[in-house]
Amino acid sequence: MDRFPFTKKKLHKQPQARQHKLVSQWLKSVYLKLQEEEPSRSQLESFRSDYGRVLQWLGESGFDWEIEYNTKQWIELVADQYHYHKKLSGIGLAEHNLLPRIRQGDDISNLEWHPPVPYKVALDNIRSAFNVGSIFRTVDAAGWDSVIVGGTTPGYDNQQVVKTAMGCTQWIPQVSTNHLADTLLEEKLSGCTIIGLETAEGSRNHLEFKWPKKGIVVLGNEEYGISQRTLQVCDKLVHLPMQGKKNSVNVANAFAIVSFHISFNTHQV
Repeated sequence: MDRFPFTKKKLHKQPQARQHKLVSQWLKSVYLKLQEEEPSRSQLESFRSDYGRVLQWLGESGFDWEIEYNTKQWIELVADQYHYHKKLSGIGLAEHNLLPRIRQGDDISNLEWHPPVPYKVALDNIRSAFNVGSIFRTVDAAGWDSVIVGGTTPGYDNQQVVKTAMGCTQWIPQVSTNHLADTLLEEKLSGCTIIGLETAEGSRNHLEFKWPKKGIVVLGNEEYGISQRTLQVCDKLVHLPMQGKKNSVNVANAFAIVSFHISFNTHQV
């Protein structure tokens, strides 16, 4: 693992927030190294000494080093300290500032994507790249076919989408279209039922709806929902039953609920 790349003198030349940012960057590199290879006891001791010295330079109080020589525990420790210094640097802990998740049971093979559920999701002018990235992850987790990116929806070429998708954009197919309604009309010819997730007149509770074996679920814009042109193409409309005062939930959260309901109730993934 790399040593902290600054001397005390060089570190103190920086503003306090910048000092913590530099420490967080170093801790991120240590975190990634810990995931790549099993460190030796001497490497962990060297890091412990190095980080303890950096904390003294920052005027920080003592740190609890009562920890076993277990890589998982050290990863947790470094991650927590990374976010501690991020907070002191004034950088918000948004999704794109989080550390890469430890791989636990991920299939890291390069095999082609063969989804067990013949469903697609169509995004109608979704604005938030974070929502889009989250939807890609859910498509993977629920075993769906692909993502149709419509209109101004960000896709593969957006770094925030890629970061939030946590690698899923590498294998989940994406179809991009400037005219989503026309694309959905073409999909109907292949036997797909177009189902809009929308709280509009005639919409049915998603728990009571008889989901077809094959279909496309359309998600609308965070501000105004599914556009009028795309809404006219939908064969059916469904919604989540709300129990509170708000009439909707975050679009990525809504999709997660519906996608798993479809997958596990119609295809037993």
